[in-house]
Amino acid sequence: MEKGRDVSEAGSEERASEYTIVGVVGDGAELNQAVREIQDLGVSKDDLTIILKRQDPDEPEPFPDETRYIVIPNDRRGLEVPVGFAIAFVLLGLFFVAVVPAIGVPTFLVFISLAAVLLAGSFTRVGVQPILTDMEAPREEAGVWNDEFEMGKVLIFAMTRERRLIRPMREILQASDADYYIVEGRLEPRAVAQAVLHRAGPNERGGSVVGAQGT
Repeated sequence: MEKGRDVSEAGSEERASEYTIVGVVGDGAELNQAVREIQDLGVSKDDLTIILKRQDPDEPEPFPDETRYIVIPNDRRGLEVPVGFAIAFVLLGLFFVAVVPAIGVPTFLVFISLAAVLLAGSFTRVGVQPILTDMEAPREEAGVWNDEFEMGKVLIFAMTRERRLIRPMREILQASDADYYIVEGRLEPRAVAQAVLHRAGPNERGGSVVGAQGT
């Protein structure tokens, strides 16, 4: 993967009115330093979002005050519904086998297939993909970001209308040994599915958004 890449979405750089610098950063000291330095450039609290994965999505992160960040739970929550349906399909199939043998076996095979599909989907890690899809991130790059996220990286989305800030933000990410992408247009992550949105600080607040979009 390239260390730096421009992703054209809205025409030439001269015509774009806003840019998003996406950083794929290691989850450690370099992350906090990159966040702090990007904020020091003058990027506002509403134009910078970090997406990371944690076992406990409600555990506060040591980011500067008012930093906006989204935590994706590193667990299997949300499996109850698909697993429940899978069990129901299996039981219904067995019921038809017992009550109507003539059609029971084919029906049972259909229900078993549906149950298998549900279980396979349930145990497939989706990572940050629902958030990337929600904000209509470039498809090819979104796949790379999701893969890197699943391997332990953290995603930084910094938005700006000032072209003069692109170079220093790029240099900050390079200094953190991070991959970066420059996207024309605004990519603003929102908490969807099981994600939890936080604002860092002494009175930190956060809330999960189940089946809806956060603000």
